[in-house]
Formats: sequence, C-alpha cells, structure tokens
Amino acid sequence: MTSEHTRLIVPDKQMLRLGNSLGNPLGNPLGNPLGYTTDLILPQNYENYENDYRKSFENYVVTEILTPRLRGKLFFFDEANLSLCPESGRIYRISGSEYKVNTPGRNQRMYILGSLEYPGGGGLYEIYPHKRHEEFQSHLEHLMDMCPNDYLFLVRDNATSHVTPKLDTFLRSVKDKLCLVPLPTYSPHLNLIERLWHYMRDNMTRSYFHVKLTAQCEAIVEWLETLPIERFLSLMGLSP
Repeated sequence: MTSEHTRLIVPDKQMLRLGNSLGNPLGNPLGNPLGYTTDLILPQNYENYENDYRKSFENYVVTEILTPRLRGKLFFFDEANLSLCPESGRIYRISGSEYKVNTPGRNQRMYILGSLEYPGGGGLYEIYPHKRHEEFQSHLEHLMDMCPNDYLFLVRDNATSHVTPKLDTFLRSVKDKLCLVPLPTYSPHLNLIERLWHYMRDNMTRSYFHVKLTAQCEAIVEWLETLPIERFLSLMGLSP
C-alpha cells in the first residue's frame, strides 16, 4: 500500500471542506491549505454548459489526496460504550429457570476508542470519560505518535465528533501524516472494528455485572492485551 497518490472516489463534506478549492475548467487545480487537488470531470459537450458551470460544478467534483511518499498503514476506527448497567442478550440457562442479572440502579458510562490495523491486527485502544471531538483528536495524536514513520489512513464513520469543523485546524496541521477515510452513512458492516466490539460484548459485558465501572474497564484492557493475534485476524476475515 502506498500513499503517494490516493484517489477517494466519493469525498464527504469534511473532505470537501478541507480541500476547499476547486479546479478550473481546464483541470488545473488551484492552491489549498491541505494539498488536496480537485479536478473536474466535465461532459464531452462542455461548451454547451459553460453558462451553468458555476451552478452545477458539484456534480463533477472528484477529490484526489496527494500525500508524501511514506509507508501507508490502514486503520479502522470507532468507539464503543462501556456501561455499568449490563446489556441483556442471549445466554445459556436451565430450561424453566429465571434469567437475572444484577444492576447498580444508576448507570455510569465510559467510552473505549479503538483503531484496528488492517491486515496486521495491531492497534491502539484507549478509555475516556467522554467521546467528543477532543477525545477523538487525542486518540489520533497518540496513534500518530505510535507510528511516527508511517502515513495513516483512518477509516471512520459519520458521527458528529468525527466530522465537526472544530477538527479542521488540527487535520490541516497533520495533512502529511493522516488522512481520514469516510464510510457511507449507516454502514457499520464496512467498519471492521465493529466485529471486535461485538466479540468484546459477547465475552465481557453482555449479561455480566461488574461491581465498579473501573473494574469493567480494567477487565476489558486485560482482555484486549491477552486476546491472541489469531483472533484479531479472524475477526477481520484473515488467516495467519
């Protein structure tokens, strides 16, 4: 995987906002702060559309990302909620017996932010008290610190904290290290880390009550640290 010249066919609003200049009808890109170039795909009989060009250029925009010649790494990012009140789900029980799970009465929450590397199976997982854009930015900074000699492609969904304009200044400042890759709306099945979160819930949080939320967080950290790499690969549909 190389990062010299990557074309993203369907840029979302965040990408277009960051690459905030358009090419001219001759295909020559104008300058912009991110180093993005946006070329125009024009109809063959473009001369008939010249008067409408300024009104309809959105239909022909394709964004290209020009990045340094660094080794590229691909990550799938998402958050998962950690709640003191356990989730209910399917369990094994004796036929006719009642299914009971203790609850604290008053819920508490933490949030695990994770980036799963494809296809190596490595990654970075951090627990925060919130999942705002500030925590997302901190996670990105720590991920770049973990991979100082690589260019990172990070697949992310369309959560507000991921696409807010409040991140624009930061994303411009790390344009030579990081590119956020958008997913289509409502497509969690395309985000491979969702499989890890589902497996985590099945094994660690569903129908199980931890006396303290900190105890649950510590148990999940230990579980992630001891989970065999073969399981990470299997969750991504790969074999060793």
